[in-house]
Amino acid sequence: MTRRLQLFLYGNGHLAGLALALLGPVLLFAGVIGAGWGWITLGLYGAGHLLGRAFSPAGAGFERALQQHWSAEDIGAHIDDLVARARPLLSAEMQRHMDGVRSAVHEVLPSLAQPGPGFDEGLYTVRETVFDYLPATLAHYAALPPLFRVSQPVQDGKTPKQLLTEQLALLNARMQQVVAQLAASDAQALLANGRFLRQKFEQPDFLR
Repeated sequence: MTRRLQLFLYGNGHLAGLALALLGPVLLFAGVIGAGWGWITLGLYGAGHLLGRAFSPAGAGFERALQQHWSAEDIGAHIDDLVARARPLLSAEMQRHMDGVRSAVHEVLPSLAQPGPGFDEGLYTVRETVFDYLPATLAHYAALPPLFRVSQPVQDGKTPKQLLTEQLALLNARMQQVVAQLAASDAQALLANGRFLRQKFEQPDFLR
């Protein structure tokens, strides 16, 4: 079964269509409808499919565009908003990792507001995390059908939910390192950390 077909079968539109289409045989056996019940059932499926798609989660709500100039206040406000909007999608474990990333970002904001050794590298890593890596990763996850996220292994036998949990844990750990490296003014470590995150999250895709 192709991945595209799996996404369709597990999508809200298809599931809602099937649920509504079941009314066709029920109405037939109840004597409410007779000839043409197959077309009515097909119409019910179509209506359910459209209704399900209308309530499907959309990854577009997470911003991927990376803007070039952001103040420390912008970064803090953006991570707060991102964590709040992502919360309904996440398990308790995922939320803990997101809260860890958020706390790390806020902890380094005073350092970023006062440039010193490692400022450029630290600002770049934090900015990319808040405005690119994290939103893009969440957007890819949000775009998947809810049932697909938790039931279909896509990489190394792991579901998208398990993969996102691992990725958020990794991002949390790396952001804690950024906190320590900025405190120590370790520019080389910040550069290495930034390169690692860029390689890991530059093209987030749960379907590879």
